[in-house]
Amino acid sequence: MKTRKPVVAVIAALILTVVGLLSFAGCKQKDPKYDVAIKVSNNFGMEWVFEPGVDELYYEFEYTGEEMTFGIDEYYVYGDPHGGDRWLDCAGIAINWFDGSYWYRSPEGETSSPRIIKERGEYSIIYGTKNSSWNVRSIILYITVK
Repeated sequence: MKTRKPVVAVIAALILTVVGLLSFAGCKQKDPKYDVAIKVSNNFGMEWVFEPGVDELYYEFEYTGEEMTFGIDEYYVYGDPHGGDRWLDCAGIAINWFDGSYWYRSPEGETSSPRIIKERGEYSIIYGTKNSSWNVRSIILYITVK
């Protein structure tokens, strides 16, 4: 009987130690998430910069009959030790870190999703981020062709 109490106490102490250690196994510090600025440009060299906190920008121009295309030109990741203090080109693998969609509404109310802006009407170009180390961003560039 005398040896039974110390054995039970040792087993109980081991069980509590194991349970205590296992409870800390799930306490991993989360990786930081970074803010990202996005620079959209068109084939005429115009640029729109979406800094953190700026989710919508507007652009209006007169109808010219010329085709205009838009895309993400560069991005800037604030505080990321791997990116450096500079704008990064949106080429190569970086293109996979963004989703985009395009919407058009004609003056008659018809809708479509063209990637080329040419006709009169209202366009919305929407981009979102997909990089897991960034804070989620969704930006919209509204374009009106008069």
